[in-house]
Amino acid sequence: MRRSSRAAGPLALLTGLFALTLTTATALAAHEPRTEPTVRVGIVLFDGVQIIDFAAPYEVFGAAGFGVATVSANGKPVTTAMGLRVTPDHAFADAPAFDVLVVPGGDVAQAERDTAVLDFIRRKAAPARHVLTVCTGAAILAATGLLDGQRATTYFPRLHELAERYPKVQVIDDVRWTDNGKLITSAGLSSGMDAALHVVDRLRGEDVARTVALRLEYDWRPGGGFVRSRMADRHLVRQWDKKIAWPADMAATELTSFGDEHRWRKRYRIVTATSPEALLGLIADGIAAVGGWTRDGEAWRWHRDGDGRPVTLTAATSAETAGRFDLELSIDAP
Repeated sequence: MRRSSRAAGPLALLTGLFALTLTTATALAAHEPRTEPTVRVGIVLFDGVQIIDFAAPYEVFGAAGFGVATVSANGKPVTTAMGLRVTPDHAFADAPAFDVLVVPGGDVAQAERDTAVLDFIRRKAAPARHVLTVCTGAAILAATGLLDGQRATTYFPRLHELAERYPKVQVIDDVRWTDNGKLITSAGLSSGMDAALHVVDRLRGEDVARTVALRLEYDWRPGGGFVRSRMADRHLVRQWDKKIAWPADMAATELTSFGDEHRWRKRYRIVTATSPEALLGLIADGIAAVGGWTRDGEAWRWHRDGDGRPVTLTAATSAETAGRFDLELSIDAP
């Protein structure tokens, strides 16, 4: 077949250049910076780290042309919270200086107490332009003392724990990320991608950050976007677990939990010798002990005022076999 020698039109040329840019960005290793001035990112790894917490920022910063390197205490492979084995690029001892230091979360109990991890973060944070935490990584940074007097957020179920354990930190519970200038913290899991794009915005401008988000086919919202802690299940008082006299033999498995800012549905599979009716009675006693809710007669329904709007909690069970049934909790805050 004879190939046409006619020159490509402007649209085809632009499309080709854009495709070439994407192909080149994908083909080159993200370890080395590809922009001037260079930006070097270091990501701290440890046993129990959450994959998305470090992989999402890695992807963002690599796509932005930043140099990205991973580092662990001894440079040996770490095992993530999901069992994936990852080999870091550096040990603490030979890690270079970084412009951006990323502290991911996951199972942070050990890292939060590891003096080697805390000392490394303090040392590398000093010359860095930004320090970014993802999810429960905020607890590691808080343990260094660097977050004292600063605003911070974290994974939704760990917000109260962070506030209780680190009272000098100003914990913010209704944002996707916080920006203190140098120290930036993000909420759970995927929010690390948003905060990483925010760092790209800080270093290269919003146009570049939007371009990176487009390459990743990610709906980035510079103003914040989805905030987990604003969902309707925030009205479920966490003290209930301590106030409800759960049966000693009870095993509960969460089957579903979903909703939006106005409605939430949770369903659990319950295995216990306690009858569904008796379990609902124990829940009612626990809610009464916490206070703040008014029961609707003898129904398994309660009301309260939450954030200036009426909130209704409904509990129901559906029996399947003896000793096994579903417990459903519904929150409505229209």
